Amino acid sequence: MGRSRRRDRLFRRAAVTAAALAVACAVLAQALPDSVALFVVRLGVIGFLLLGGTTCVVTGLRRHGAERWWRLLVAVMVLAAAVASAAVFRDTMAGRSPIPQLTPASLVYLVPLALGVAGVLLYPTDPVEHDDTGDGGPLRAYRWYVITILDGMIVVGAVALLVWVIVLRRTVEQGGPLGPGPLYSIILAAVSLVVFVVLILVAVFREPRDGRGHALLLAGVCAASISAMWELAVLIHGMDDVPRLTDLPIGIGALLIGLAAISTDPGSDPDASTGTATEAAGMGWAVGPSSDRRAASARLRRWHAILPYLPLTAAGAAVVIEIVGDDVERWEEVWALLALLLLALARQMMTMSDNIRLLGQVEEKRRQLRHQAFHDPLTGLANRSLFIDRLERTLRRQPRPAERFAVLFCDLDDFKRVNDILGHAAGDDLLRITAARLAGCVRAVDTVGRLGGDEFAVLLVSANADDPEAVGRRLAAAVRAPVRLTSRTFTVAASVGLVTVDPETESGADVPGTAEQLLHRADLAMYAAKARRNGEPAVYTPELVGPGLGRTRAARNVPLP
Repeated sequence: MGRSRRRDRLFRRAAVTAAALAVACAVLAQALPDSVALFVVRLGVIGFLLLGGTTCVVTGLRRHGAERWWRLLVAVMVLAAAVASAAVFRDTMAGRSPIPQLTPASLVYLVPLALGVAGVLLYPTDPVEHDDTGDGGPLRAYRWYVITILDGMIVVGAVALLVWVIVLRRTVEQGGPLGPGPLYSIILAAVSLVVFVVLILVAVFREPRDGRGHALLLAGVCAASISAMWELAVLIHGMDDVPRLTDLPIGIGALLIGLAAISTDPGSDPDASTGTATEAAGMGWAVGPSSDRRAASARLRRWHAILPYLPLTAAGAAVVIEIVGDDVERWEEVWALLALLLLALARQMMTMSDNIRLLGQVEEKRRQLRHQAFHDPLTGLANRSLFIDRLERTLRRQPRPAERFAVLFCDLDDFKRVNDILGHAAGDDLLRITAARLAGCVRAVDTVGRLGGDEFAVLLVSANADDPEAVGRRLAAAVRAPVRLTSRTFTVAASVGLVTVDPETESGADVPGTAEQLLHRADLAMYAAKARRNGEPAVYTPELVGPGLGRTRAARNVPLP
């Protein structure tokens, strides 16, 4: 916990420092004269690139495996950009054009850009969770892959349309050959764009282990790509100067990449913490990082849902601005945007279908949880809570004519002997068999419940249609039927107590006020049947409460009525 707090403090300080540097550079660029502002911005960009690249190197050397290599490879890209920016700064100091003059040697920068792509692909991620074993089986996995492919098409198509509207369309319409500068700028900008698109696709198809670090890396590469596109647009439009803030996004991107490199603690490697996590799990403790990981995973799912629509929104806005501000009809751009919108619509329809399926699963889980809360897990009968609830409802309907009902209490006489001789597994089998026999002796409108151990209760509603004592004899005979347990045949007897409630024949004082009191009377009758040992059900009467029965109840710590 202390290491986590130190990591958070370090990250917050670095983030505040980076924000202060970026704001200060932007303010100076706007406040100083043009020549001095360009000097300050480009010098600041070099410092930002060196700071971000060095941070990646230092943090990478402290890590292992993929955590090290993605930092070092991205550091090569950032430090190479620092060298290129130094060359541009040298030209600025020499009084040359403020627009960077690219030469064939500039294409050497493609090598560190390729290493940057490799670093992006090495960023530690896990597959985005999807249901390929539940309802739908392989079809569910197929639908998930279709959604990810649609996301990739939306992202790539939207970014391509955006670059076309902002930069490339004017070049194509001019029709003439490109000069060396614009040509090299297009190549470098295209490769920078590939890095950006690859990072978005990784975010769509995979789940980063550190969502904050991946978001910062995405923002950093995005800022560098924006700066490259901006400079390319300046070249394509034939401008003689560049806005003073054109180069600043590259430096800001380097700072964001540096923050991504320090966003995770070097001591939080899974390999390093396996022993502690295992020990904590063995002692029954909740492991903090796992809980944090689950919470981060839930947040990332929301980002996975909206991420493809961010470049689509930007491309749509660019197309609308282009159509409104230009008298020439741009039908090809409109059709391209409509095609992307159709892909987005198909993606949304599949997402809605998945949401409906998930809602159905939630409802089914709720039904299962409710069933588990009110039913005995061993026998599937109503548990004590459900039985008492139904008995309370039956009592609340009293007194009504023709609403006679009865409660039977059933206890197995030799259950302990079965457990002692054959073991608890055989005892569980006997309980399941007894539950099935009891349920088979009553109607569907009646309730059979297991109150605990070898005690069962039966609620007979509208008992006028059947004699409760006859039902009790039928239950006792069914339980006494021989049963086969672990290759041995047993005959287990049952003691049945019975209490009947008939509002037409009983006074209000004789009707019990609560379900527990009524069940208690049936329990007393059951003990009377157990004392008689004749296999006949005993009917509750007030005379059952005698000294002998009182001593039996006291031995079980059960209060007398």
